[in-house]
Amino acid sequence: MGFSDYIKKRLARGREKHKLSFTNATTYHEKWSFKLSMSNLYTLLILYTIIITVGLMLLFRYTPLKEIFVNVPPPISVSQVNQNTEMIDSLSKQVKSRQMYLDDLQKILRGESFDDSLGSNSSDSIYLNYQANFSKSKEDSLLRLKVENEGKTPADFSYDFFFAPVQGVVSKSFDKSKKHYGIDIVTEREYPIKSCLDGTILFASWTPNDGEVVIIQHNNDFISIYKHCSSILIKVGDQVKRADPLGIVGNSGKHTSGTHLHFEIWQKGNPINPQELISF
Repeated sequence: MGFSDYIKKRLARGREKHKLSFTNATTYHEKWSFKLSMSNLYTLLILYTIIITVGLMLLFRYTPLKEIFVNVPPPISVSQVNQNTEMIDSLSKQVKSRQMYLDDLQKILRGESFDDSLGSNSSDSIYLNYQANFSKSKEDSLLRLKVENEGKTPADFSYDFFFAPVQGVVSKSFDKSKKHYGIDIVTEREYPIKSCLDGTILFASWTPNDGEVVIIQHNNDFISIYKHCSSILIKVGDQVKRADPLGIVGNSGKHTSGTHLHFEIWQKGNPINPQELISF
C-alpha cells in the first residue's frame, strides 16, 4: 500500500460519522443525539479557539482588563512633559526671586547698604515681574522743592500725604533704643488695613515671628511694613494706591500678644516714627 492509499484511508476514516447521544441510564430512553465526524470535530475546535482568542484580544485592547494582569504605566504625552518642565522652571525662578527680596529686605531693616537688584539685573527675566515705576509725581516734585527751599527733610512735610493704615489706640510707641522700630495700634478685630501711600508690593507672605506681613515700596525711598495680619488681600508685584486695602488686622506670628497692627516706616534704611507723620 502506497502513501497515497494511506492518505485516502485516513481521510475516509476522518469522514466517518459518529453518533453522540444523551440517554437515560434507567430507561435507556435517548434524550438527544447528533452525528459528526472527526473532521467536523477538529473544525469546530479550531473555530472555537479562534473566536475565544479574538475575543480575549479585543477585551485586552479596548477594556481595562489588561491593567489587572499587567502593570502598564499611563502614557505621557510630549505636551505634558513640556508643561511640567515650564512649571518647574517657573517655580524655581519664583523661589530665587523671593529669596533675593528677603535678603534685600533684611539689609534694609538692619540699616546696611542696599543695591537695587532690579537695576543691575534688568535683563534677567527673574526680575521682570517685580519692576516698579518710581517716576516722580507732580506732588512729589512740589514737596521736594518745598524741602529744598526750607532746608528740612521730606518727613517734616509728609504728614498731610500719609494715610493712616488703621484707626485705633497706639499701645506701644516707637522706641529706637529698644529696637522697636514701629508702633503697635490696637483696633477692632477684622478691621481692614490700608496702604499709607501709593506703591508696589515687595513682600506679602507668612513669617514665623511676625505672621502675615506686607511690605510696600513707595516713592522717595520710603518703605512701609504691616505685621501680624490675619489675612492678606494682595500679592507681590501689585500696584496699590493710598488707602487701598492690604489685609485684615489679626494676631498672627510668635511676637504678638493680642489683636493689633504693628506698623513701620523706613526711609533709606532708617526707621521713622509713624506718629510724626500720621494721626491715628
